[in-house]
Amino acid sequence: MRIRPVVPLFCALLTVAACTDDATSSEAAPATAAARTPDVGAAVAASTAPEHYPVFPVPDDAVVALPSPDWLAADGEAVWVRLDGGQALRLDPRTGQTRATAKLERGRDVDLCQGIGAGLGYAWSCSGTDVVRIDPDTGAVDATFPVGKTYSQGHLVTAAGLLWVLTGNGSTLLGLDPATGAVTSTVALGARGSDLAAGPAGLWAVSAPDGAALRIDPATAAVDLRVGGLDGPAVAAVTDQVWVSGGSTTSRIDPVSGQVEVTAPFGSGADGGLAAGDGVVWVRSAQHFLVALDAEDGQPVAGYTWPDATSGGDVVLAAGTLWATAYDDRALFRLDPSPAG
Repeated sequence: MRIRPVVPLFCALLTVAACTDDATSSEAAPATAAARTPDVGAAVAASTAPEHYPVFPVPDDAVVALPSPDWLAADGEAVWVRLDGGQALRLDPRTGQTRATAKLERGRDVDLCQGIGAGLGYAWSCSGTDVVRIDPDTGAVDATFPVGKTYSQGHLVTAAGLLWVLTGNGSTLLGLDPATGAVTSTVALGARGSDLAAGPAGLWAVSAPDGAALRIDPATAAVDLRVGGLDGPAVAAVTDQVWVSGGSTTSRIDPVSGQVEVTAPFGSGADGGLAAGDGVVWVRSAQHFLVALDAEDGQPVAGYTWPDATSGGDVVLAAGTLWATAYDDRALFRLDPSPAG
């Protein structure tokens, strides 16, 4: 289940029971991502899908049942997955085994809260509108920062030694000291931020409501480049390139000029994900499940299909493995990022 920014308002107008039905249903048994360790190198047969690129079925042993897994994050040591209902799992990126479980405070606000991140020696998530810092070794929540995080931000990113958090309606970006939670940078975005991404090409925010991507200069705490006219960008991926996705398209933006260089007719929609690396950009969507785009020209080069998929989810690359989620389908996927060989 994903919560868009308007949901807290609806919850205030509806009965508490109506807003907590999904929270109650997410009280599943403890997650056991180590139950199966799929062979990500296993060969799979191409499907007979009508797309003009090879599409492969997800192998059965690449699927791990989890209670509503959604947002993903990775660093050099781990993959983190946020579960609806107040848990975050630290997984070994090479074996898929669970190394730590973070249990966040229970309650309606925890279920509305979205997001996970990994950086500066910690994992990051949220409880209601508070940001929580997680010890990656033990899974213990060792600090809570009451900053008013916007519910919809799915990726808590680090850049320039700070943790970056969208607040309020998403139009204000805060840079937090990771040790103390003190706000050391405040950026007025001039748009309603939906999510963040950071990498060698900088710190970026995307705004689905305003159809924009924004480059932020952490040194000056200002937006120094705005790209408008985009197709409702909900997620971004930043390497030495900048990719944004939402609606029905995914676009590559020149990180210096802001010019849209490539647009592909595959979008994440409002509830998907985006990951880039090794010359490929993976788009996770409810419509196409997983499509790999060539990072040079945006052409589709491969894809995965899973017939049981009904929902969107996230995607991340880590340690030579492609990870994806389907939150309403209670599934985590550990896949070969080069299915065509």
